[in-house]
Amino acid sequence: MKDKLYEEIDRRITTGQKVNVLIAGMTCSGKSTLAREIQEHYVFGKHPKQVSIISQDCYFKNLGLIPRNKGGYLMDSLYAFHADEYRAHAQYLTQHGTVRVPQYDIARNKRTAEYTKIENGDINIFEGLHSIRILSGLWHNVKVYLDTDVETCLERRIARDTSLYDVPEERIREYWAECIMPLSREFIFPQKEMADWIIS
Repeated sequence: MKDKLYEEIDRRITTGQKVNVLIAGMTCSGKSTLAREIQEHYVFGKHPKQVSIISQDCYFKNLGLIPRNKGGYLMDSLYAFHADEYRAHAQYLTQHGTVRVPQYDIARNKRTAEYTKIENGDINIFEGLHSIRILSGLWHNVKVYLDTDVETCLERRIARDTSLYDVPEERIREYWAECIMPLSREFIFPQKEMADWIIS
């Protein structure tokens, strides 16, 4: 399937288009990994291209602004992000060539004072939980949904959060059931119907 995706990107490049790739999917589905794979494929390919990546995670709200329920903060909700800022930066990048992307400290759930300068590439990749929903109306783009098995996503989430953030596995499973799955059904899974490409 990735080979077919590359063929589609190649076809657009050969017609002189700038290519904007939107990657969405549930937590730990492999969005960042796919973005890096596409970047490496084109940066180190036979005809190198400039590839820029912007992650939706950079646009998380500070913790106090994120909605919550009895299960915890609703980090996978569309309303946990500065979605308008993400959309505005994506549009500005492609129209004006450069954007300063905020940096977010996931461990502290807070935006830092630092920014990263991103240049408009031959290929721009926008990856994140809701990237198709937020950005699909901006340009004629390539929309990719990662349809990774839910159990695989859960196991990856457990591996990540226990090792990086010292969260007990029992708490991760509770949060998964009470927050992540309901939000995924509401906000994330419907993007599969909006995608051009579905990668399992």
